[in-house]
Amino acid sequence: MPHVFQQPPLKASRELYEGKDPTATVYLMESSGGMVAGDRNDITLKLAPESRVRLIQQSALKIYPSHTGETCFQKIDVDVEENARLEWMPEVIIPFVDAKFQVDTTLRLKASSTVLWGEIIAPGREKRGEVYDYESFRSNFKVYVEEALIAFDSLHFSPKEADLRRVGVLEDAMYIGSVWLISPDVDRVDVRALQETLRVEEGLQAGITRLEGNAIHCRWLGREQWSLQEEMKRVYAVLAELV
Repeated sequence: MPHVFQQPPLKASRELYEGKDPTATVYLMESSGGMVAGDRNDITLKLAPESRVRLIQQSALKIYPSHTGETCFQKIDVDVEENARLEWMPEVIIPFVDAKFQVDTTLRLKASSTVLWGEIIAPGREKRGEVYDYESFRSNFKVYVEEALIAFDSLHFSPKEADLRRVGVLEDAMYIGSVWLISPDVDRVDVRALQETLRVEEGLQAGITRLEGNAIHCRWLGREQWSLQEEMKRVYAVLAELV
């Protein structure tokens, strides 16, 4: 990495390489243990032409209760230059009781670049009986290719204002997962064949959408984190191998 600027509690590791793989693996760490009311994380990534990067979060992102009523913000801006490749599969986002969180993610790609991106949202600290006890959760996810907006995915949950378990919302699901693939090589992916391999069983639902602008979006709803995360990792690895 030619340029690194970091300020506590955020920290980036040095780049690591595995064997002859030219992909630079970098770990992103949040040393405070979680975000509290009013905290703001800003993450800016710029990939040079021809670069290959894999970003891994060290642990789950915990959003603590907002005792002051202020919202925690996370802003992620990514620029991927010509023929560059970025892989990002973060850990789970866990909003605690009375937490307020908003994440705004913007990806800007060149037509020749590739991004494989994942996200998992938990209902809270499920094992402690905290399910949909947070105040609010907002996520705005945008993808631009050559300055053209090809995807805008917006989620807004306020469990205390609307029952997320009702029919037509999340029903019996508790975890939400997404994997995005944006690449000029998307045609290598047989969406129908991949759809047929998805684990669709009691407590786990999934679907795949092919978007205009060389993009694929996979979304999961699950009751259990483990089964959803394992299936997401499997599909993520399949997509990474194909492109």
